[in-house]
Amino acid sequence: MLKQLVMLLWMLSSCAHSASVWQVSKDDHSIYIGGTLHLLSPADFPLPEAYATAYNNADKLIFETDIGGLNSTEFQQDMLQRLTYQDGTQLKDTLSESTYNALSTHLSQRHLDIAKMAHYTPALMSITLSITELRQMGLTSQGVDEFYFFRAMMDGKTLDWFESPQQQLEYIAELGGKDEDQMILYALEDVQQLPDSIAELKALWLSGDMQQLYSRQASQFRTDFPTIYQTLLIERNLQWLPMIEAMFANTTTEFVLVGTMHLSGADSVLDLLQRKGYQIVQL
Repeated sequence: MLKQLVMLLWMLSSCAHSASVWQVSKDDHSIYIGGTLHLLSPADFPLPEAYATAYNNADKLIFETDIGGLNSTEFQQDMLQRLTYQDGTQLKDTLSESTYNALSTHLSQRHLDIAKMAHYTPALMSITLSITELRQMGLTSQGVDEFYFFRAMMDGKTLDWFESPQQQLEYIAELGGKDEDQMILYALEDVQQLPDSIAELKALWLSGDMQQLYSRQASQFRTDFPTIYQTLLIERNLQWLPMIEAMFANTTTEFVLVGTMHLSGADSVLDLLQRKGYQIVQL
């Protein structure tokens, strides 16, 4: 009870911030950068007003990837091909017996048969564990990025993205590297904490408090899985930076939408821009 009260007070105090949307300026030109959550519940709509402000002021929207491509039948087939074993290897061959048994028990508790996932790679299994849990929690609606992607299509705004769906697929396929057993153990532990961590993540996303997001969630991820954190977040931030800077060379107003974790902590997109002298104001 005390923990819940402390959390409630902290969430209320964090509301001094507006939302996870920033205006980034250099000289007389500005763009907008917004943090996304990729899955939401129906109760999360309408989105904070700051998103509508940035969207209405933007001529062009930039996403992590081509969301239309992610939803295509061709990509779904490519994903299954890339994230399942094609050479006869099975999931049980890549995991220790204790990890495999723990995974099997977890899945059976959710009425899922591990035998039907025998050819999943650990990367696909980790995704399956998270998605299954999130769906059970009621996160069944499109996220911020998908919502604005299809709205922009209907409104005739220009769309672009930093990475192709195939590039994103390769990032996923390489998750865990040679530490796949540990990755599954982490995923099993993570899904147990999802109800609390998602509630906290949503509060931080709504408040736009990136300092708290890093200290309460991202920093632990960076400590526990430094290689994955570097590959999945920092390296991509650095790759996106010159593309973002190039947006200041034209008169178009862009609204960049990326995962909220990309905006928190040292070497985040916002941190990199601020260190280069850009003016950043939270909406």
